[in-house]
Amino acid sequence: MDREELDRVVSTLSGISDDLVKSYHQLARKADRVENELGIANAELAEKVGELEAILQALPTGVVVRDESGRVLRANEAALNILGRSVEDLLLGGPIPPLEKADEPLEFTRPDGTRAYIASRMSGMRTPVGKQFGTVEILDDQTVVTRLNQRIHRMDKMAALGTMAAGIAHEIRNPMNAIKGFADLLLRSEALSGEEHKETRWASNISKGVTEIETIIQSMLTFADPEPLNSEVVDSEQLLQSAIETATVHLDAELWQIDVECYALEFVGDRIKLRQAIRNLISNSIDAMPDGGRILVELFLDSDELCFRVSDNGPGIAPEDARRLTDPFYTTRAEGTGLGLTLVHTIAEVHGGRVNISPEASSLGGARISIRIPFVPSTCN
Repeated sequence: MDREELDRVVSTLSGISDDLVKSYHQLARKADRVENELGIANAELAEKVGELEAILQALPTGVVVRDESGRVLRANEAALNILGRSVEDLLLGGPIPPLEKADEPLEFTRPDGTRAYIASRMSGMRTPVGKQFGTVEILDDQTVVTRLNQRIHRMDKMAALGTMAAGIAHEIRNPMNAIKGFADLLLRSEALSGEEHKETRWASNISKGVTEIETIIQSMLTFADPEPLNSEVVDSEQLLQSAIETATVHLDAELWQIDVECYALEFVGDRIKLRQAIRNLISNSIDAMPDGGRILVELFLDSDELCFRVSDNGPGIAPEDARRLTDPFYTTRAEGTGLGLTLVHTIAEVHGGRVNISPEASSLGGARISIRIPFVPSTCN
């Protein structure tokens, strides 16, 4: 290769080199610009993610995000509180199915045993082409609203029942008193003095039936329009023993083993009404175990509440019955009136408390019903 051709090759290579250098600088500038734009985009994205996270945590409703297998990917603080679960339980646990969708709030039992009413709505997350890759579930804790509605519904029923009871009490009592009076006259007559007369049994049954009707009427009037509290200092041990005695006075007490666990204290309350309520709970346990069984009567202080609890080893209470047992005239026994637990509920309410009917078995294997009222120490009397 001669000198002229060599210079021409060198010149060509130099031009190519200059082009490559220019292209490199152009690419470098473009790379810097893209990197800068990506940095700005990432910063903006991080800011948006932070805003969404703040909104998510500030929402009063629960939000649970799941993947396609049901595993929880994210849950806000409200969801954790509503479900009574920790972040570790949800994120590190296995797939958790969503709550069943329903028109009404569903009763939900948290891991600690407390119950809540939760409304659930769910929506699928989809890609632009329509493929679902997860779900978002919205949880709304409607416990307070549901219980208020239940209380209003109950108050409406009680008001209607009170109006009816007041209206029929006068109309029924007069003829019932006359019937009982004539039945008692027949029992005292010389002609029916012998026990062998069937008329004696009939007259006795008539008198007993009228007495039962009077008891039912009085119960209706009591829980429809309860008398004000007659507060006094109450000895807890004496209260429980008195309630047990009145519940078993006409029974063969040996059939039932009744144990008492009492946190001995004095408090202020209506002794007569509380004794009646506890007696009704004990009587319910006895009626559920006609052939005998075990009953545990407890009284203890739980924070600022007094808890009276009666448990037994009977057949227990079905969940569908537990919700309705305090309704007037609702009973699971053919011979029951359905007024006993309604009266217990009324007595608890006039003390500012409530009745808890556990749908789960007691420590003895049967029913467990509690009365909770605010604790008023005797020093406040």
